[in-house]
Amino acid sequence: MTRWPLLLLLTLALPLQAETTTPLAAAAPQAPALQGAAPHTVAPRQILAMDRILPGATEDKIKALLSDEARAVVNLYLAGKIRQWYFRQDRPGAVLILETDSMEEAEKLVGSLPLTRSGLLAYDLIPIGPYIPLATMIPPESPQKRKKR
Repeated sequence: MTRWPLLLLLTLALPLQAETTTPLAAAAPQAPALQGAAPHTVAPRQILAMDRILPGATEDKIKALLSDEARAVVNLYLAGKIRQWYFRQDRPGAVLILETDSMEEAEKLVGSLPLTRSGLLAYDLIPIGPYIPLATMIPPESPQKRKKR
């Protein structure tokens, strides 16, 4: 079962919920559609980086650089630039969650890794952040319920 109809419905419901504010919605960062402001680019704080094996890469070439790659990833983790890393379950490869101030910084980080520098891997970078529409899914709290606290 696909989730696209649900995501489309949630996206379409955002403008309808703009009149309703909840304590959660008031505290959460607002999407431009909820603020009535023009869309703007926000510098990402986290980047999902998924590797791709490039043509010409062989198992032997990759294995020769794995210890250098592991050392570089651990150093970036200790520097606070890699928040988490995972091994893919669908094929050999890595997924990193980077902690950066910009996409340019993320590109430099993955570009500094030995397997990327050697032309064996490339990374697809996707900026990620909080799921802002979540606030529109929570019904407003009644004033009586707030007073009981």
